[in-house]
Amino acid sequence: MALQANRLVAALIPTGWDPRRYGIPDDVINQVDTVTCFALVATVEMLIRSGITDPYKLYQYFHISKVGNTTGSGMGGSQSIQDVFKNRFLDKGLKNDVLQETFISTVQAWVNMLLMSSSGPIKPIVGACATTVLSIDAAIETIQAGKAKVMIAGSVDDFTEETTVEFANMGATSNSVEEFAWGHMPSEMCYPCTSMCNGFMEGHGTGIVTLMLALAAIEFGAPIYGIIAMSGTATDKQGQSVPVPGKGVLTSARESSKSNPPPRLLNFDYRRRQLQRQLSALEGWKQEELADLADQAGRSTETVDISMLRYAGGVEKSYQRQRHSLQDAWSNEFWKDDLEISPLHGSLAVWGLTADDIGVASFHGTSTVANDQNESDVLNTQLKHLGRTPGHVVPVVCQKWLTGHPKGPAASFMLNGVIQSLRTGLIPGNHNADNIGKELEANDYALYLSKSIQTTGIKAGLIKSFGFGQVGGELLVVHSDYLLAALTKEQLDKYNNKLQKHSIKSERYWQDTLVGNHPFVQVKSHPSFTAEQEKNVYLNPLARAKYGSAS
Repeated sequence: MALQANRLVAALIPTGWDPRRYGIPDDVINQVDTVTCFALVATVEMLIRSGITDPYKLYQYFHISKVGNTTGSGMGGSQSIQDVFKNRFLDKGLKNDVLQETFISTVQAWVNMLLMSSSGPIKPIVGACATTVLSIDAAIETIQAGKAKVMIAGSVDDFTEETTVEFANMGATSNSVEEFAWGHMPSEMCYPCTSMCNGFMEGHGTGIVTLMLALAAIEFGAPIYGIIAMSGTATDKQGQSVPVPGKGVLTSARESSKSNPPPRLLNFDYRRRQLQRQLSALEGWKQEELADLADQAGRSTETVDISMLRYAGGVEKSYQRQRHSLQDAWSNEFWKDDLEISPLHGSLAVWGLTADDIGVASFHGTSTVANDQNESDVLNTQLKHLGRTPGHVVPVVCQKWLTGHPKGPAASFMLNGVIQSLRTGLIPGNHNADNIGKELEANDYALYLSKSIQTTGIKAGLIKSFGFGQVGGELLVVHSDYLLAALTKEQLDKYNNKLQKHSIKSERYWQDTLVGNHPFVQVKSHPSFTAEQEKNVYLNPLARAKYGSAS
C-alpha cells in the first residue's frame, strides 16, 4: 500500500553529512545506529567547548566513579527499529545484534566505551519531547546527591518515514502541500504563537551538555556558560489524551498566600548574617575539639601519638562537612519544604534575584494551538503569582520556527539559545510572527517578538518543555557572572589562568582537526588504566590519572 506524502519539509542534518569525516571508524559506523554517530560527534564538541580536549584529562581531577551520563532519547535507534520490525522480514542482510542498537541506553554505552571510559552513574532517560529537561534534572539530582561531580546530559532523536506519517496522522505537524498552496516558502511553514498555528516542522539531531558541580568546574578551569539554578518536572491532571499539554509545571511557582512582609529567608543579607553566625559557632567547636586533643596529647607518655594526628584529621573532616552543610542550608536549600517559598522563587533568591529579573522565556512553542495557548497561560500565571511587576513583560523566544522540532533534543537547542542570549544580551525574534494570535492578548507578561532585540544584559532565562505522556519540564538559567562574583580575587585569578590554558588547547584542537593533523572524534583504544590497575582504580577513591601526550 502506497501513502501519499504531504509532509515534505523538515529541519534535517545537511545532505552529505558523513560520520567518517569526523573520524568515526568504519567498523563503528557499520555497527551502531545513526543516532549514536550523532551523539559521538556532539559529545566530542561538548567536551572541547568545555575545555576538555581529552576525556581522560578529567581523571586527573576526579575519580572515574564521579563522571556519569544521563543522555536520553524519545525513540532510541530509529533506523535499527526499522531493521528489526521491517527489514528483517524483507530478508535484507542485517547484522545479528541489531536489536541492541534499538535500546535507548545503547547510545550512552557507546559514548562511554569509545570516549569516556568512566564508571560513574548512568541513567538513560526517556521523556519524549521533554527528554533533555528530564536528563538535565536527573543529572543535577545525581550531582547534588554527591554521586557525581561531572555529568553528561542531553538527548538524541532521528527523523524517519514512520514518525513523519504518525505525527501527520495525529495532526501535530504542518501540511507542506497546503503550505505551498498558500504561497509559503519552507522557512515560513512554522509560526508559533500566531493566528495561523498549523503544527510544527519535524527535525532531528542531538544536543549534549556538560554539567559540573560549581567547585569542580572552578577546580578544573572549565568555561562556565551558565548556572542551572532550578530544574523541575511535572505531570498533569486526569485525561485521556497523551499529547495534550497541561499546566502541571505551574507547581514550580507554588506558594501559600502572600505574606507581608515577605519571608525573611528571601533576603540575601539576612541569610548571610545567619550563615556567618553559625560558621562562627562551628569555628568555636573546632577549636575546642583541637584544644581537647592537644590536652590529651600533652598527657600522653609517647613522644609522637599517631592516633592524635588521626583524630585531628577527623576533626578537620567533620568541620568541613558541617561547613558545607551550613553553606547549603543558607545558600541553596533554604527554600525547600517552605510553603511560603516556591522552588522558582527560592531558586531566584539564591542568587539575590526576583521574578522581575527573568529577562527571557524560551518556549516549547510547537506552533500548535493547544501548546502555544497553554504555555503562554502557564508563564503568565507563574509570573503573576510570583509578584512580577505589572507591565514588566518578558520577551518570548520560539525558535522552532527556525530549528524545527527535533523531539527529545528540543530543549538542548533551547538551552543553547538561552545561553547565547545571556552571554550577548541579544534576544532572537520569531521571524514568522507577523500575526500574533488574538487569544494570546490576555497574557500581559508575554512579549512575542517578530524581530531580534539587543538588551543591555540578561540576568536569567526560563525554559519550558512539554512532552507526550504528561511530561512537563522547566529550567531556570542564571548568568555565570553570579557564580564568578562569589569568588575571591585570588580564586578568580587562579580560575581564569586555568580557563585560558584550556581555551588555548581547545582552539588548537579545532585548528589541528581542520588542517588534518588528527580526526575530530578520536576513539579510545584502551581505558585510562592498565588491566593490572583496574581493580585498584575502582576501589581506591584517591586514584587519579596522570596525563601524558603519548597516552
